[in-house]
Amino acid sequence: MIPDETADDIQIAAEAQQRLAVQALAPAYVPACPGAGKTHVITLRHLQSPTRLLRQGRALISFTRVARDQMAQRCRQAGRSDLLHAPHFVGTLDSYLWEFLVKPLRATQPVPRLLESWSNVKAPVQGMDREISLHRFPMVLDPAVEPVRQGVAWNNVDRDTKRLLEKSEYDRGEWEAAALKTRDSWCKLGYFTGHEARYLALWNLRRPGRAAKLLPQLLSRFAEVVVDEAQDCSGADLAILEMLHDAGLPLVLVGDPDQAIYAWRGAQPAALQRLATKLTSAPVPLTGNWRSSPVICRLASTLRAGHRPPDTAVLREDDIPVVVLPTRFAGTGSNHRHASTSNGVVKAFRDVAQQYDIEAVDCLVTAYKYATLPGITREKQNTNQITSLAWARTVAHTEGATSAELTRACAVAVRVLFGYWFPGEVGSAERLCAAHGISLQQANRTAFTFLHSLPPPHKEWATDVWQAMKAWPAPSGVTPQHTKGRLAGAPVVARQAKATGVRTNIVHQLKGDEADAIMLILPDDGNVQRWAQGDPSADELLRVWYVAITRARRLATLAVPEEEAEDMAQMLTQYEVPVRIV
Repeated sequence: MIPDETADDIQIAAEAQQRLAVQALAPAYVPACPGAGKTHVITLRHLQSPTRLLRQGRALISFTRVARDQMAQRCRQAGRSDLLHAPHFVGTLDSYLWEFLVKPLRATQPVPRLLESWSNVKAPVQGMDREISLHRFPMVLDPAVEPVRQGVAWNNVDRDTKRLLEKSEYDRGEWEAAALKTRDSWCKLGYFTGHEARYLALWNLRRPGRAAKLLPQLLSRFAEVVVDEAQDCSGADLAILEMLHDAGLPLVLVGDPDQAIYAWRGAQPAALQRLATKLTSAPVPLTGNWRSSPVICRLASTLRAGHRPPDTAVLREDDIPVVVLPTRFAGTGSNHRHASTSNGVVKAFRDVAQQYDIEAVDCLVTAYKYATLPGITREKQNTNQITSLAWARTVAHTEGATSAELTRACAVAVRVLFGYWFPGEVGSAERLCAAHGISLQQANRTAFTFLHSLPPPHKEWATDVWQAMKAWPAPSGVTPQHTKGRLAGAPVVARQAKATGVRTNIVHQLKGDEADAIMLILPDDGNVQRWAQGDPSADELLRVWYVAITRARRLATLAVPEEEAEDMAQMLTQYEVPVRIV
């Protein structure tokens, strides 16, 4: 047990670090460990703003809507809703670039609109020998050249799309040209995604005449811009931020390079460090972990670059050892078995958690890939419509489905219904609703009811969906055209696992999440060697593991191949991490 005075000293020191970060003058760099209270610090910094009407405000920028909403909620709870309105700005990086570096220089007609993804509209790549949707071609920017080079990120194309392309008569170069041409045609209709927002922001800032129209207004409006989770910035993001810094806009970057796990979308931790050094020679670190126990802090330190000492556990004194579960892995997550009991590995995890009075609701199972996880079937982002609709129907009938999953399921169903009701019309659901005098809220309610009415997916399910669409009451004035909008093919539906009471999600979806107990599933051979000898600064998978275990408050559990369990325990013991094999 830590003496009270020592615990008090630890908390006082951690609070002092937070105050320094709150009060640091911009430009500044705040490297923050997991559980450091970044959102708390950023919000406190914002709450310092006077209540009187300001000429200049502060921008709080995040990478996700969840983080944005958390900061907004804290401002409201503090009675400072004024901090969410002009001249301030609280939003995502995509929306910031769009609102202040792109939209002001766009024509007013057609009305420019920022999409979360090209999957929000039906946009097949035109002029080819098979139909592949535009969103299945991830785009990449190279800001190091002028003009900025852009094209398809072929390394990030999913397996199903690659199979379709292999059967095509056209080569990759022709598909890339067709994808860019299709994308440009949608841009002419006023539709853009975050990729285009970055491209246009770079274009505008690198042309003196256009920059002269944007920067004075930006510098006049914002006294500083705070970027949360800065380690997730892509090369294009960092190039834009550096130009804003050079123009005189004070930046505050808050992040943790050890949590950089989005290399597939262009995150560059090394480039972030270079920009951070340019901003300031005196970073303001946050090394107090208000989330995790000392054991978990020590475990996490084994996965960090530079062999830095463990972060300081501020509040927790739990000494629960790391648990290693010898596991026999199967093809699907629901069939993984605990080697010692032959029970499902999730049950074994729950049994261990219960030994420490941790309930199932406070347990979370995570892995690098969806295929490794137990639980309900997940939607593939790049799949055919009948499979997407089958996923949406499953979500609508799943007790405990998240609000994000339900929102996405409704969006899928709306797109299917609109494809039948408004054949040949292009545009987002919002634009079609506006054009036909339909409430988007009513469209979503209709879509959810439609999903609930559908029978369970099966091989001939497309026929059931077609009959349901024809029989479903259509909005006034809608005239479907024969079989246009009919879905074809058989849905690919994974078997749904039994409910366990334990949450599951891949690591890339866990930013901002936490639980008393975390189980990280490590099904591949060679985990111990990679853990012990790898370089986290160069190996993103090690950083993925780091993010996973730092979500834990009290208990970290590692499910590893049974033949590697002893080696894993010995390796962690050498790092002075308490561990036991169950």
